[in-house]
Amino acid sequence: MKVLIIHTYYKLRGGEDSVVENEMELLRSNGIDVELLSFSNDGNTLSKLIKMPFNYGSYQKTKAKIKSFKPDLIHIHNLHFSGSAAVIYAARNTKVPVVMTLHNYRLICPSGSLYHHNKLFLSSIASGFPWKAVKEGVYQNSSLITFWVALSMYIHEQSGTWNSVDRFIVLGEHSKDLFSYSRLSAHADRMVVKPNFCYPSPNSTAVTNDSFYLYVGRLTEEKGVPVLLDAFAKSKLPLIMVGTGPLEKLVTEFTSRHPNISFLGEQKKEKVFKLLDKAAALIFPSVWYETFGMVIIEAFSKGIPVITSDLGNMKNLVTHQFNGLTFKAGNSNDLIAKVDYYQALVIEDKQNYSRNAKSTYMKNYAPERNLEQLLKIYHSAINRRSYHPL
Repeated sequence: MKVLIIHTYYKLRGGEDSVVENEMELLRSNGIDVELLSFSNDGNTLSKLIKMPFNYGSYQKTKAKIKSFKPDLIHIHNLHFSGSAAVIYAARNTKVPVVMTLHNYRLICPSGSLYHHNKLFLSSIASGFPWKAVKEGVYQNSSLITFWVALSMYIHEQSGTWNSVDRFIVLGEHSKDLFSYSRLSAHADRMVVKPNFCYPSPNSTAVTNDSFYLYVGRLTEEKGVPVLLDAFAKSKLPLIMVGTGPLEKLVTEFTSRHPNISFLGEQKKEKVFKLLDKAAALIFPSVWYETFGMVIIEAFSKGIPVITSDLGNMKNLVTHQFNGLTFKAGNSNDLIAKVDYYQALVIEDKQNYSRNAKSTYMKNYAPERNLEQLLKIYHSAINRRSYHPL
C-alpha cells in the first residue's frame, strides 16, 4: 500500500506534528510506502490567510504529488490554513480515497478549540453561520479574521467539500459525540474513533514518596495553568513545570513567591522523559475539551499515573483510582485535594496505580494496536470509494 500523508505545520511545533511523525514511522516500519506532502504557515501569513478558502498553489502542488507518487490513499492531518481545502479537491479530481484526522474543532468552530475568554464556547456547534463567534472574535480576538475563517469553513460545508472524505478519524468518544451532533452530523457515519499512540519508554524508577509532581504543556488559560498554580500555591508539595506560552510571566511570578513550584521552560523530549522517570504523577489540568492528551499516554508508557480534569476525552483516558485520579475541572481546591490523596497512599497502592498505567498503555496506546486500527480504517476508506465513487 502507498499512503500520502498531508500536513500543514503551524509556526510553533505542536502535538499534531508528533502524531504525524509517529504514524509515518509506524507505517514505514511495517512495510507501507509513505511519503509526506507538507505545507507551512511560516512566511507571508496574510497571503496564506486570504487564500484560505481555496489555495490554488496548494491544489496544484497536491495534484503534482499525487501524479508522481500514485498513492492508494491520502491521509490528511491539518489543512489550516496554508494547505486549505483545495487539497481535498485535488484528491477528488484524481479519485484517490481520503482519510482525515480531526485533531481540533476547526470544522465546526473558527476557534478550533471550543474555548474563548477563559470558558467553553459551544455556540458554533449548531448549524448555520457562526455569527456569535464572529461577534466575539473567537479566533485571535479578531472579528474580521474570525469572519474569514468562519466563511471559509461555511463555504465548504455548504458546497459538500467534506463529502469527499471517506473516513474521519476522531481521537476519543467525547470528540465523536461532539462532532456527531454538530454541523458535521451528516458525516457521523464516516467517523471512527482511533486514539493516538506513542512509542514505549523504559519503566520509571521505583515509586517513592519523595518525588515531585510534573506539568508538561503550553502555558495557556485553556490548559488550566492558573488552576494548577493556585492549587500548588496552597501546598508545600513540589511541582515542576515544563513548557512555554503566553502565561510564562504568571508562572515566573508564582515561582518567585512559592519555592515549591519550579519552572524549567521549554525542554527537549529526552529531558521530559527523564523528568517523567522521577515524577510521582503527571498533572493534566486542562479546562477545554482536549481532543487527546499525548503527554498522558507518554506518562502511562513509563508507568506514571496521571491526575487530570474530569472533562471530555481526559476522563476517558484516565480512570479514577485506577491509573490516576480525576478532579473537577477548573477547581484548584479539588485538584490539590486529589494530589494530597495520592501523596498519602502507601507505596503498595502507588505501585498498583503505576502497573495499571502501564497496562492501559499496552492495551490501548501501544504501536501494534494502533497499526491494526489505522490499517483497518485505510482499507474501509478504500472499500467505500470502490462502492461509492465520487
